[in-house]
Amino acid sequence: MVYIHPTHERIDAISNLKKRQLDLSRHLSVEAKARLPNPIKAIWKAAQVKPGTINMGNGDPHHTLYPVCEMNFVVPSISEADPVQAWKAGTGDQQIIASYKDEPCALSLRTALAYGAGAGLKHVRDALAELTDRIHAPPKHTVSLSLGNADALTKCFRLLGDPGDSFLCEEFTFSAMTNAALPLGIKWVPIRMDKDGLIPSEMEKILSNWDETLQGKRPHVLYTIPCSQNPTGSTLPAERRRQIYDLAHEYDIIILEDDPYFFLQYDLGIQTTTIESHGYTRAMADVLPRSFLSMDYDGRVMRLDSFSKILAPGMRLGWVTCNDFFAEKLDMLTDSSSQHPHGLGQAFISELLGGEGWGVDGFMKWVSSLCREYERRRNLFMDVFRREVEGLGLASAETPKSGMFVWIKINLERHPRYRKFVKSDKPGVPVTNTADLMADLFRKLLDCGLVMMPASTFAIMDQTGLVSTDSHISDRVNFFRATFVGTDEVIEDGLKIFAHGLEDFFCY
Repeated sequence: MVYIHPTHERIDAISNLKKRQLDLSRHLSVEAKARLPNPIKAIWKAAQVKPGTINMGNGDPHHTLYPVCEMNFVVPSISEADPVQAWKAGTGDQQIIASYKDEPCALSLRTALAYGAGAGLKHVRDALAELTDRIHAPPKHTVSLSLGNADALTKCFRLLGDPGDSFLCEEFTFSAMTNAALPLGIKWVPIRMDKDGLIPSEMEKILSNWDETLQGKRPHVLYTIPCSQNPTGSTLPAERRRQIYDLAHEYDIIILEDDPYFFLQYDLGIQTTTIESHGYTRAMADVLPRSFLSMDYDGRVMRLDSFSKILAPGMRLGWVTCNDFFAEKLDMLTDSSSQHPHGLGQAFISELLGGEGWGVDGFMKWVSSLCREYERRRNLFMDVFRREVEGLGLASAETPKSGMFVWIKINLERHPRYRKFVKSDKPGVPVTNTADLMADLFRKLLDCGLVMMPASTFAIMDQTGLVSTDSHISDRVNFFRATFVGTDEVIEDGLKIFAHGLEDFFCY
């Protein structure tokens, strides 16, 4: 394991944690409890302990037969004042970082391209543990690598969920992930949201009113996307995060903190004096939102980070930060399934975050520069939206504080075919034709040459049939998710098509 070591400021909190070390084994699925360590990997790990041990046990191709001896990565020079703009314009300097098989480097290709353990290579985990510690400063946690957040989440579902279990999530969420839990027999219990994300009082209402006789075992897992929630773009305020964590403590909930957009925050007000005195990492840590991980003194948070949104999505490399008990169980699952993350990605990250590359602080300088560019695109999107769309009175949108998405509300009550029916005595029945009208609008925009993601794609139905709500979610799917990460031309042209398509749609 690669532990994140506590700083002096956290000694008291960690001392208290050790005194009341929670037994979290009850949260494990039947599969996780039954899973045994991969015996071959156990021997492999033992062979790594003593340098110079002759290993005649594993079937590893010898490094002298690898058909590669060197890999060069051409990356932006972080010496530029604004590296993202310089890289875009092609005016900035380039930096070459290299991985070698037979020469000194941060992570030898001999190691990177060999078989490894599920948690990933220690050198990479050390670098990410340092980054995580400097940003979140969590008490007594450990870092493991993953093949991106999707890989990590599906494994967390398997680790924690049994058939018939109910998990909590936002009422609109990334359905590609929640769908992964359904074949495991996990039911989703949606929590109402507003413009600031998940509403803590709604979460408390569900948990306090849960009847295990009728609804089965009370939920013990919350899946949440706290920053730039996908699809709504909302970011949980600090006070809500504290309330949600307190509820998790009270009701013994494990929090799956899926946070791929965490580093893409806008209007941050980074202090130049802090950068000059302490560097970009400290300056960014001072203004980034406080994560659930940073307040996790119970060991109940499993945080998922990814390079997909800040380097490249095809890297499929991320990291999970959690208590060592869950980390060990995750590693056991990985050792007997997907195996360790790919060596090429680990080699690149090692060199990038190493002394010959950007280093952790240079990486955070790149992130800071990236935030400014995405903030500019967000501002352009909102300016064009106000100019082309808002004046029509047919749609509205909140300015997102982070991430890549704008959640656009369609004012369907103004449509001539909008209907509100007499409320049925039968619970869980829509009382408007919102879903049908939104499907028509989606097809209309598609005919016009524009794709936006309809809210129905992300809507989570209550699968227990017993969670009370004041309205059916199908009556609240009058939204589109749009992204502002495209080029300026895509933003301009796309929103003009959207405006024209809206006008045509509302005319009949």
